Amino acid sequence: MARLWIIRSLRAAAYEEIAFREGLVAVGWAAVGDLAAVADQAHIRARVKAAYPFVETASADAYAVQLFQFRSGIGPEDLVLLLRRSRPDVAVGWITGDYRYRLDLRDEVRHVRPVRWLRLDLPRSVVERELPSLPPLNMVIETGAADAVMARILALVDDKNPDGRGPAAGQPVTPFVSLQRNLNYARSLATAGQHLAQLEVGSFEVSDVFRAAWVQCVAALDQWVRQEVRGRMLNLAARPTRLPRPKGYATFQISLEDIERVLQSRATLVEVVDERLGQSRGHLAYQHPDKIREAFSLVSNVGNLWAAVAKVLSERAGEGSVSSGAEVREQLIRIVRRRNKIAHEYDEDPDDPPNKRTIDSAVVTQTIDWIEQLAAAVLVVLDASA
Repeated sequence: MARLWIIRSLRAAAYEEIAFREGLVAVGWAAVGDLAAVADQAHIRARVKAAYPFVETASADAYAVQLFQFRSGIGPEDLVLLLRRSRPDVAVGWITGDYRYRLDLRDEVRHVRPVRWLRLDLPRSVVERELPSLPPLNMVIETGAADAVMARILALVDDKNPDGRGPAAGQPVTPFVSLQRNLNYARSLATAGQHLAQLEVGSFEVSDVFRAAWVQCVAALDQWVRQEVRGRMLNLAARPTRLPRPKGYATFQISLEDIERVLQSRATLVEVVDERLGQSRGHLAYQHPDKIREAFSLVSNVGNLWAAVAKVLSERAGEGSVSSGAEVREQLIRIVRRRNKIAHEYDEDPDDPPNKRTIDSAVVTQTIDWIEQLAAAVLVVLDASA
């Protein structure tokens, strides 16, 4: 029985061009070397630990699992979805052969499987309605999708104007699921920009659709922080008082009137905290990394949030690359600064006024994906400190 796999695109600039020209899909971790003769997962894990000594054991294990899946788990005639980085689309194809380690391509493109591509431009926002809540920190994902889901995706491949079918029934709407849905809307805007560019619409600047997608993805991050902090604060308020609390939660202020309401059973502590969160923090924007760190300090004792997040991103979302807390923080500042330029300053190019700075679907797609991975890494850090 054919299975459905998802592979995230490599960061290498020319990767997608190579993948579609050569008819292949690839994963990272090139330094591990040729796995053609290494079919045992324990041996792959040893290779990973030797090639990437900076990663912790759990992350090295996760790398090994994904490489093993790519090496031995994916079978000929399985369906693969490639989440592209150059545009907000998904490439769909059938795996046609076994694992190979190629030395004739770019340095990053080593571990490959041959693919017969069916379609290269299926809107990702539509696919993720069929497959909600994809793990954003994994490069290789076995979906476990039912035959009916695979049939619908194949039907979308033949439909040049897919209209989507709404979110999956029964999908729990956690803050992160809400974030993914909002980011999918931003991807839909980027897809619309691509289509308008192909139509050569001249009545307005098509690039402004990409700017709208940029603003949307930052707004999605802002809303996610609010929802995540609120949910965790209310869970803490509902827990027995004998359990330890984060320092930030312990200093959260409520009024004497609120205390009296709780003591007189006119309100619960959960209700009082919820009201106070809306009153005291509703006007704040959670976009700048310092504001986000302050917000999560209410529900976590993590000392250096961005260093911890960078560690997760390096070990779980990277391809053997390392990022620092300062780099993650600066990347988020750049994204938010661009959002503010778009919203308040017409995104004017300071070197070429009154023209706007350039923007396209590739940079927007990469920004949306990065924000999704950032939020997922924050969740890993928060849950580890709970």
